[in-house]
Amino acid sequence: MKVPILSGLFYLYMYLCKKKLDMYFSIIIPVYNRPDEVNELLASLSNSSYKNDFEVVIIEDGSSIDCKSVVEGYASKLNISYYYKKNSGPGDSRNFGMKVAKGDYFLIFDSDCIIPEHYLTEVERELHTNYVDCFGGPDNALKSFTAIQKAINFAMTSFITTGGIRGGSEKVIKFQPRSFNMGISKKAFLDSKGFGNIHPGEDPDLSIRLWKLGYQTRLFEKAFVYHKRRIDWEKFTLQVSKFGKARPILDVWYPEYKKPTFWFPTLFMLGLIVSLLLLIVLIDIPLKLYFAYFVLVFLIASIQNKSILIGSYAVVAVWKQFYGYGFGFLQSFYKIHILKKKPQDAFPELFFPMQPNEVLSEPNQKDVVTEITTKTNVISHENKSPKIVGLTGGIGSGKTTVANYLASIGIPVYISDLEARKVMELPEVSSLIAFEFGNDVLMNGTINREKLASIVFGDSEKLKQLNAIVHPAVKKHFDQWVINNKGESFIVKEAAILFESGAYKDCDYIISVSAPMETRIQRVINRDKTTRDKVLQRINNQLSDEERNAKSDFVIQNDNFELVKSNINDIIKILKNR
Repeated sequence: MKVPILSGLFYLYMYLCKKKLDMYFSIIIPVYNRPDEVNELLASLSNSSYKNDFEVVIIEDGSSIDCKSVVEGYASKLNISYYYKKNSGPGDSRNFGMKVAKGDYFLIFDSDCIIPEHYLTEVERELHTNYVDCFGGPDNALKSFTAIQKAINFAMTSFITTGGIRGGSEKVIKFQPRSFNMGISKKAFLDSKGFGNIHPGEDPDLSIRLWKLGYQTRLFEKAFVYHKRRIDWEKFTLQVSKFGKARPILDVWYPEYKKPTFWFPTLFMLGLIVSLLLLIVLIDIPLKLYFAYFVLVFLIASIQNKSILIGSYAVVAVWKQFYGYGFGFLQSFYKIHILKKKPQDAFPELFFPMQPNEVLSEPNQKDVVTEITTKTNVISHENKSPKIVGLTGGIGSGKTTVANYLASIGIPVYISDLEARKVMELPEVSSLIAFEFGNDVLMNGTINREKLASIVFGDSEKLKQLNAIVHPAVKKHFDQWVINNKGESFIVKEAAILFESGAYKDCDYIISVSAPMETRIQRVINRDKTTRDKVLQRINNQLSDEERNAKSDFVIQNDNFELVKSNINDIIKILKNR
């Protein structure tokens, strides 16, 4: 009889505290091209055992593959809102979500998380027991996760790799929450102004700023999520490398929070190099210690997961973790601390341009394309279509420079070659390519471009087959991108073969970029480290500047950048008035 009495008293206490705090949770989920992940996440939230109301806010961060239809499927099960905005990174998207949310306390998840049914109840219990304005929770792995996912989870959460900072072993007080599983009060968000534009690194940056403002953070050990993480070794290595690059930047911003342990992965890798060199003089003890460490990783991971395969993969994951983070950290330390470069100049890929937190249109207006239910607010696009401006030019003309300048002044630019590469990596496209050209064109689930090029190069029929797969997918991707930018007066599509491909037919205006022949040749030689003959061969295979210019509405002579900028600004003024 004691347990029911104690339980009853506990829930009475929680009820009184709830009444006192008047707490309402808003769950904030930024997403970028991950409708399948969102489906799993929302399914888990719909099975929550939490008895009180809460809302879910989905922020589509400029995705070309949106999750609106997925959200529609949960409109009757969850109090859910969906917003579409321009791409500005996860931090800025979280900030946007918290600005439009109705709650007093925000719970932030990555889209690749699955939420246990007890999660919200556990968070509420912790907040009522020992309230803090910001908390973080650990992550875990489901039995259904792949062996690689479980191995990566081990590498990221184990005490013998990271000290358990993500698995719940780090000290509970003064904990730096990670944004894949994080809570923050509305008051703390408003005072701190939320996440910065660095990514990754935005979560420790926020934690430190909160500490400086007098707020406390804490680890909620039982408020864990199932975090699927990356399943591609190359992407995982890239991810941890960015973690390593971000740390010296944070150390410059907040030197009082530097720790010697941040150097551990770098020292680990440098120590390994020294151990290999010592073999030259027949000193093998250090290398034996490294061998013993990886054997320990294998044994612990195998025992914990009851799988030798996962244990083997864990060795690979730990190696890639130390390698990626360690050398990423060293590279960043050298550029930031030794060369004294500005972080944004040293690593522009780590910084998103912060956007005005505005949706493309207001909800529930007459021009809303789709409305899910009265329970769901769908922010959609204006009916007005933007003018499409084609941007083209021969090799070495400097059209990329023009495109970058247009993007820098806030005009959306679609780089056709770059986006085509992304489209080819989409599962639905890469699987078709593999079906047509064999599984050998795939490497770790991604397109092996060298292998594919060796197949289609010089074979016009196979090239046609490839184009028949890729071009419709790119066209669909571009059409969606146009829809995503409905609020703009005009947008730019950059393509080297705009006329040759027929894509010019979709453009309202065409800008052609030209440059003196010798200038073009030298630019390509310097850029590609190639020969003059090879450059001329490539130029001769393209339309001439004369042919291209004759078909264009505007021509920019790109031999003086200041003059180029002036010409672009003049063209923009003309387009805005048409």
